[in-house]
Amino acid sequence: MAVTVPWWATLAVIFVIYGFIIYAIRKKKYLSKRGVSTYGPFIMWRTEGGKRLIDKLARPVRFWQAYALVAKVVCLAVGVFIMALLIWEATIVSRIPDDRAPTPEMMLGIPGINPVIPIVFGIVGLVVAIIVHEFAHGILTRVGKMNIKSLGLFLFIVPMGAFVEPDEQQIASADRKRRSSVYAVGPATNVFLAILCAILFCSGFMASAEPVYDNPVVVGLGNDSPAFNAGIGFGMQLMEIEGSAINTVKDFNTLNFEPGSEVTVSYYYYGELKSSEVAAGLTLVDVSSGLPASSIGLKPGMILAMLNGTIIHNQLDLEAALNLTHPQQTVSLRALYYETTTQSYQLFAADSITLTSRNAYLEDVDPDSINASAADRGFMGINSAYMGLLVNSPDAILRRLSNPLANVDDPISFVGASLLFIALPFQGLAPIEPPLADLFVPTGLLVGLPTDVFWFLANCFYWIFWINLMVGMTNVLPAVPLDGGYLFRDGADSLIQRFKKDSSEKERAQFVATITYMLAIFVFFLIIWQLIGPRLL
Repeated sequence: MAVTVPWWATLAVIFVIYGFIIYAIRKKKYLSKRGVSTYGPFIMWRTEGGKRLIDKLARPVRFWQAYALVAKVVCLAVGVFIMALLIWEATIVSRIPDDRAPTPEMMLGIPGINPVIPIVFGIVGLVVAIIVHEFAHGILTRVGKMNIKSLGLFLFIVPMGAFVEPDEQQIASADRKRRSSVYAVGPATNVFLAILCAILFCSGFMASAEPVYDNPVVVGLGNDSPAFNAGIGFGMQLMEIEGSAINTVKDFNTLNFEPGSEVTVSYYYYGELKSSEVAAGLTLVDVSSGLPASSIGLKPGMILAMLNGTIIHNQLDLEAALNLTHPQQTVSLRALYYETTTQSYQLFAADSITLTSRNAYLEDVDPDSINASAADRGFMGINSAYMGLLVNSPDAILRRLSNPLANVDDPISFVGASLLFIALPFQGLAPIEPPLADLFVPTGLLVGLPTDVFWFLANCFYWIFWINLMVGMTNVLPAVPLDGGYLFRDGADSLIQRFKKDSSEKERAQFVATITYMLAIFVFFLIIWQLIGPRLL
């Protein structure tokens, strides 16, 4: 009889063994003679063997000098962008509900701690990011004719990355041009590698994928919705409802069943055709507080049945009913809510719901979406989806992954599209794993790759992009001890020296230190404010 060992027991054994290894390294002197030491829970192995490799890589001096110049420009541009983004995020924290505010774990880019970052792909991305970052520093150190003390690896149970240890005294005493080159190439190389991996992920892998079926795929699900209660979930591909084929997203969103009636939904899930009984109808997935729907007690998961005498079968019916209303109009509403004790839907009635203005609401949240030529109408403050399901076509999913900049026509849309691509992990689209991965097969030049290998490599490229971009953007923040902090310090010193020529070196150093210190505090505040701001306001 096979015995199943709990995952936590295996993990505990690994940590115990690792603890003994740490203890042995600290006690046995012969290991330190071979460059093995510990730093807290990390094992560090230093060697001088990699110096020759870095010296060879540093030989095209003019190339690396030009590269360092480009890196400085990139660091400046990315630094301005990330600071602007942090300041903008600080201004909107009051709009973020407590339950959607970021947690401390979300602010740490560490696989296994940050719930968004998958452990395997996260470690791959982090190792690559650290290696290219440190080697870039090392190459420009040698280009600047400064020494490298050692190179090495650091481990925490598994290899976590590499490091290059330059001669800090030589870097501190070097001129600003050489010193800033060393600081700039680390984060800039992370950004360059991120762009390359994004191109390979999009144009190489996602452009080579093809849907097995064209039917709509579930990409979102409302809590307590009929679909949620029936066990429908992310990545399921809808095939039929009550025997009728669901070939397109429009087929699904225009279904015309009686609100609350039980229908059979057939879907593919992990390569198998399955079915569930689901209550039909347009379902509330979000109810905004302080608006009419919330004030009468409507909640997510309820099925809309009737508005002002119009039966609501789908979203088109709801839009048509609302188009007949005007702000401050009092209307009647019928909805269905799930009663857990009877395990059935019960009637919720409201005969006097006073609508507010849709344009007034949009004026606060999205002024650009207001159609000046269209008449204002009543507004309840709800978001809805049929059965509580958000669906999309497989082709649309692939287009989003293979060409995320398709609709970009100005700088603002470029930033928006880029942020959506970075946010794929928050939408269940990175890593792409079964059941979603089961809906696509590789074609074209990659048709010979086994499907598992195809998706493993694709996910590796995306997470190398993601982690490198985060490492690069974080390191250009103007806060010591980050690379961007040292770059800002040297830049500020250069400007002050140019415009305050009569100041002494000591006065200039004190002024630069004060500015650098105050800016570092400001950056720290902007980051912490994202954690505490939504909970205070």
